[in-house]
Amino acid sequence: MVTHNEFIVGLQTNRLGTLPEGERRLAAIMFTDIVGYTSLSQMNEARSMELLEEHRRVVRPFFPKHNGREVKTIGDAFLVEFASALEAVRCAFDIQQSMHEIESVRPPENKVRLRIGIHVGDVIHSQNDVYGDAVNVASRIQSVAQPEGICVSQQVYDQVKNKFEFPLVSVGKKELKNVVEAVEVYKVVTPWEDERSAKAAQFDRKRIAVLPFANISSDPTDEFFADGMTEELINTISHNQQLKVIARTSVGRFKGSPKSISEIAKEIGVGSILEGSVRKAGNKIRVTAQLIDAATEEHVWSDNYDRQIDDIFVVQSEIAGNVSEALKVRLAPEELKTLEKKATSNPMAHLHYLRGRSSLRERSESALTDARDFFRAAIAEDATYAEAYAGLAESLYLLGSYGFMPIEEARQRGRAALEKALSLDEDLAEAHNAMAIYLESDYMYQAAEKEFRKALSLNKNYALAHHWYCILLMEMGRFEEGLKEILQAEDVDPLSGTIAFNSAIALSYVGDDIGVNARIKKLKELDANEFYAEEALAWIDGMKGRFADAARHAERVVELSHRRPQYLAPLGMYYGLAGNRDKALKVIEELMSGRENHFGKSFDIATVYLGLGERDETFRWLDTAYKEQSLQFRLLRYYPIAQEIRKDPRYIELFQRAGLSP
Repeated sequence: MVTHNEFIVGLQTNRLGTLPEGERRLAAIMFTDIVGYTSLSQMNEARSMELLEEHRRVVRPFFPKHNGREVKTIGDAFLVEFASALEAVRCAFDIQQSMHEIESVRPPENKVRLRIGIHVGDVIHSQNDVYGDAVNVASRIQSVAQPEGICVSQQVYDQVKNKFEFPLVSVGKKELKNVVEAVEVYKVVTPWEDERSAKAAQFDRKRIAVLPFANISSDPTDEFFADGMTEELINTISHNQQLKVIARTSVGRFKGSPKSISEIAKEIGVGSILEGSVRKAGNKIRVTAQLIDAATEEHVWSDNYDRQIDDIFVVQSEIAGNVSEALKVRLAPEELKTLEKKATSNPMAHLHYLRGRSSLRERSESALTDARDFFRAAIAEDATYAEAYAGLAESLYLLGSYGFMPIEEARQRGRAALEKALSLDEDLAEAHNAMAIYLESDYMYQAAEKEFRKALSLNKNYALAHHWYCILLMEMGRFEEGLKEILQAEDVDPLSGTIAFNSAIALSYVGDDIGVNARIKKLKELDANEFYAEEALAWIDGMKGRFADAARHAERVVELSHRRPQYLAPLGMYYGLAGNRDKALKVIEELMSGRENHFGKSFDIATVYLGLGERDETFRWLDTAYKEQSLQFRLLRYYPIAQEIRKDPRYIELFQRAGLSP
């Protein structure tokens, strides 16, 4: 794809004639682009060049047929000038119709699909070249078009409406890069688009995905602000209990994706898609949002918001309300009340909070430390910011769990932050979810379950709460209920590798081999390295007694994880179960020599001794793990040889100590 801000182009002869030096005149500019050409050229340069040359041979004859002048090719793009907007649109249509007929019989890997944009404006001719804003606008409008689509500006629409054979519909005002004012964009409704719509799976319009909002600020470091806007819109819209909102983990995969709306919708099973952009300049923001019917790719609603940055929560609430209204979903009084809540009136506190959330998505020591510090900075700006306290608690929990700070200190400070968050906002779902996780780590399972239920009553779309609630239920031995929760998590976060992995484990425990195989296939599709797929295969083979195969998969997991301790432990166990005692002992040696504050070390070592069949050592380390609050009862329940130690009084006593039935 060509991304030049301005194009200097040479003219050929057509009925426009030779133009005097420096003359400015009105012209229709058509800009074409091959979808995904850059990626294809990186993967297979020779094949990409073949397709490019073939594409040029097909497209070029259409220009003179419609009195167009090929100005220049730039990479995979054509820049063409017309004296008439109507001729430009008809040329674009003929090109797309011809390409559609050719490509419809080709395999996907050989398809060449175009986007075409057209704009009418002044161009300047100098030294047989042409340039100007009209070229730039046409190139930007092209990027709005769907594959096999044609988009035009308001100026073009005004000249061709009621004259062109096919309808043109608005797709809303678009913020275009390097274009000061938002541009009203229209698309040509083509016959093949109707074909795609007829073939497309019909999904519930009340299932909605909020695609990552684009950062069009001049400062690329504002990316976190656009990402934060996306995440908070997901949370805000999720409070409408009649909507199913896809989690950020899944929609994040489509950031910068060339996939069409219908392709994305099919992949994650939604009927509506919200997309937009954020421009931040000092204390001012402009947010553009548009809601799209995924089946038809028709524009349902759009709006622009020019506000001060401290009005960001009002903007989010207005967008959520407009989405509900557009989808004809009436908000309940308590939901309206939630939308009207303003988390903070301090813009600096909010910016710190967004930076904290951005850092929290990583799991490195530096990122988690940054997250903690950003949340603290937000609290320093606004001591009543409940969400910031909840974020601080999450960061502290992870810092302790990953061994980046003393576990007791992390848990103590985290609990205090959560208590403060809930004292400020007792209806904060994130705080109840985090409190449940803290309570579970203290073996307070009944209290933890109550908190998970509270979080989900406040936000049924909360994938993370469904996920962690599943883990709690597995700890308690309630596997059927746990499976129900992980399937609900999967429904709202369909592209999460972690959730798909745990879904595979839960399904394997209840004996659903078909479901397990489907998740393994999905995990392979989600990750080219197949990390989660290999981990799941190790578990499945282990549970079926195929210990050598399990060890082989576990070796791959350890390699991909760069020998992280929690992945070493299952490998050591499978070595022991497969009779490779020396290898199992080497794993124990590696675990023992690792960093002293590696959380869960005792349980990991116990796991390997379990595989070796050394019960006394197993229970000695399990007892230590219990005291350190790292013992995972769910794993003991479905480890492949747990049944061999199930009748041991020490096994029963461990469960009873935690108030669980073994």
